[in-house]
Amino acid sequence: MAGEKSFNGKMLSVDLTAGAFTVERFDELFYRKHLGGYGAGARLLLDRTPKGADPLGPENMLGIFPGLMTGTPLFGQRFQVVCKSPLTGGWGDANCGGDFGPALKHAGWDGLMLFGKASHPTYLLIEDDRYELRDASDLWGVDAISAEKTLQERHGKRASVALIGQAGEKLSLISGVCNDHGRLAARSGVGAVMGSKLLKAVVCVPTRAVIHQEKETLQMVKANLQDFVKPTADFFRTFGTTGITAGSALSGDSPVRNWGGVGKADFADVAGLMGPVVNKKMEKHYACWHCPLACGAESVESENGEYPYPRHTHRPEYETMAAFGTMNLNNDLDSLIYANHLCNEYGLDTISAGATISFAIECYENGVLTREDTGGLELRWGDAKAVIQCLRLMGERRGIGDVLADGVRRAAERIGRGAEKYAMHVGGQELPMHDAKLQPEYYATYKLDPTPARHTQYEGNRRIGTIPPTVKDRTLAEGRGAHHKAASEYMHVVNASGFCQFVMMAANTANIPTWMNHVNGWDMTPEELMKAGERIANLRMAFEVREGGNPAKRPVPERMWNGKVLSEGGPVSEIVLDTRTLEQEFLAACDWDPETCKPSTRKLQELGLGDLVPVLHG
Repeated sequence: MAGEKSFNGKMLSVDLTAGAFTVERFDELFYRKHLGGYGAGARLLLDRTPKGADPLGPENMLGIFPGLMTGTPLFGQRFQVVCKSPLTGGWGDANCGGDFGPALKHAGWDGLMLFGKASHPTYLLIEDDRYELRDASDLWGVDAISAEKTLQERHGKRASVALIGQAGEKLSLISGVCNDHGRLAARSGVGAVMGSKLLKAVVCVPTRAVIHQEKETLQMVKANLQDFVKPTADFFRTFGTTGITAGSALSGDSPVRNWGGVGKADFADVAGLMGPVVNKKMEKHYACWHCPLACGAESVESENGEYPYPRHTHRPEYETMAAFGTMNLNNDLDSLIYANHLCNEYGLDTISAGATISFAIECYENGVLTREDTGGLELRWGDAKAVIQCLRLMGERRGIGDVLADGVRRAAERIGRGAEKYAMHVGGQELPMHDAKLQPEYYATYKLDPTPARHTQYEGNRRIGTIPPTVKDRTLAEGRGAHHKAASEYMHVVNASGFCQFVMMAANTANIPTWMNHVNGWDMTPEELMKAGERIANLRMAFEVREGGNPAKRPVPERMWNGKVLSEGGPVSEIVLDTRTLEQEFLAACDWDPETCKPSTRKLQELGLGDLVPVLHG
């Protein structure tokens, strides 16, 4: 369709309680100011979810938003899910690739806003401009991979499905929203919100295939592909993110033994986790929708009867390999692939699930948990069978798994007896698999971002425009604030546009405004685009603060910033971060109050968010 834009100008609002639908229209300025994804989602969640809403109650909005460029040939594949998080109690979002985001855009929709609670298990069927709620009672209790296959058999090969597994149905606070038999919008407990609404799935059947597939657009794609950083692109095409696992375990990047150890001392045998070894278990490579990197791979059928993952199981991502591997001193590759498969069936966040098992093992090792507590399950470092058994109990909320199924903060509260000492989380969310002592900006990101413990909110690679460089000496905290602010706002642009972070590592991101201008007929400058990233940052923080959150007051585990509490002999064992300087410089650069994190009146007005001044400042 010559002359079309990267957005449709409409979203679908669904009242699951009443079974009612409303088509909402949005003008071009809305997209230019908020892009898409959680940019649009942040504005709408603030407007549509009342202050103090129960995250698992009917008033909480579950929003599903493709990025601004999602569904176009210019590298847009991803969608984001937003809600008030039941895991942290504040702002929540989760990011996902696969085919569902493009399918929703191709059906004509820039977002879904889901409210209320159905009277029985339900799924939403969207066929372009036709939409209806259908009974999902036969799918309730069915794992996400099997349920997705059933729905695709029912609605045809063009059907793309976003859905929950048993973990979301059972309101596990570490459950996500699944698609493509193993891609997950995993964090913030978004799967529990979907489960609380008795919504099993959204099925999207578009008749269109690509937005803005014109000769000039395809020529622009080709020219930009030639400008990719070839070593980066080739690495991801060959190994995916799994290719960094072995090296990260030894470099100090991967946390080890529940953040209490170091790879060289505690997990030196990583030969079986190297990229070429993992690839021997794989049968074929695959890509998310129209992705030029194709960093995914699917397995051959397992030959190990103890870990019977089926053919075409997804190759685990780095975060999964580290969460179930280095964190648990587990180098059994078959068990790691199987753990990934089980999480994809249950719909569990692999980061939180693996970290929670590490927490449980350390509690067991120190007598905080006993065999009586675990139902006879012995939890030991390096015991792959115990890890898998514990994961199954969590996915099914049985026995000790019911205690652990909502993540480490709630588990520690339930267990008591000093268990909090071993709960590696910030604000209720389990820490990701990158140690801030190697990249100090991650410390302030994990503590201060509205979605705590989130590694995708900072990126140190190629970026739009001129961003101050970071300080190379990781022992120094001073001088990082302006860089960190700009780099995090860049990531808001990437995420809200629907771009994959790994594609952006290879692409020349200075061209992002050019891509947007080409498909939308805009004259957006890099400065205007980065201002949109700053606006998104302030909307997310505004929601967090409105709901009573204060990232500045979040406790942070000492292991995250003080290397001296770890085993000796590792790359980070002598690093102690100057946490106050890192925090205060970042907050000052953002113009957020150092005590409350509230965006200033001046900043809100500067960004066209003056309506939020009375909300935050009275």
